[in-house]
Amino acid sequence: MTEHNDLIWQVDDGVGVLTLNRPGSMNALRSATLEELAAVVRQAEHDPSVRAVLVTGAGRAFCAGADVNEWADDDGDSTWVPMMHDVMTRLYWLPKPVVAAVNGVAVGAGCDLSLVADLRIASDKARFGEAYIRLGFCPDAGGSYLLPRIVGEARAMEMIYTGRIVEAAEALDIGLVSRVVEHEKFMDAALEQARQLASGPTVAIGLAKQNIRKNHTATFEEALRTEGRGGAICAQTRDHVEALKASVDKRAPEFTGR
Repeated sequence: MTEHNDLIWQVDDGVGVLTLNRPGSMNALRSATLEELAAVVRQAEHDPSVRAVLVTGAGRAFCAGADVNEWADDDGDSTWVPMMHDVMTRLYWLPKPVVAAVNGVAVGAGCDLSLVADLRIASDKARFGEAYIRLGFCPDAGGSYLLPRIVGEARAMEMIYTGRIVEAAEALDIGLVSRVVEHEKFMDAALEQARQLASGPTVAIGLAKQNIRKNHTATFEEALRTEGRGGAICAQTRDHVEALKASVDKRAPEFTGR
């Protein structure tokens, strides 16, 4: 386990667990937090022992967004936005699955941090909100791109324009999260999901993720070409060879992520 000032990073069973660790500030994101986040995501990308990433928060919140105390002291030349964009871009393209275990409040940039994950598992105490409008602001951490693609444009506009808070049950109903689990059991469920992904064919999952991301704006023919290139890479992996052999042997494959 590596404990930074603002977060904790621990790798176990192929899962890198990234815990935002400013519970007294509801895990609000200050510049120092973003520096640490960027460093950990870079480490996760290049560490072969990390085959999935789980992001969660310490205490009662997932993340309350930007640290408004830091913003209030800003002289107009903030580096927070480009730093946040760097973190979001790295997570968006990380060639490994990312699970957000949303344990509580996720608002503003904290909501967006959950949206950039590939899967979101929520505690029944989780709450989501694009709360920027309450500060006379518009989303600036990817929410206006990610949210419409997850819940549809009309729902995204309503959430962004009003800044209202969405409870866990509604989040499940509108497809914002894939699962809602009783709070006492939810972290075990999130870790189980992350471990399942970590035990899979990491290269193939990473390429599937890349294809989904790229194909947002692709034509069908471009998407097919992208998938074809991904398939050619998968065909050369040890995991593909192992899966074929396991199928012939009528057993479960043992993937190694290579």
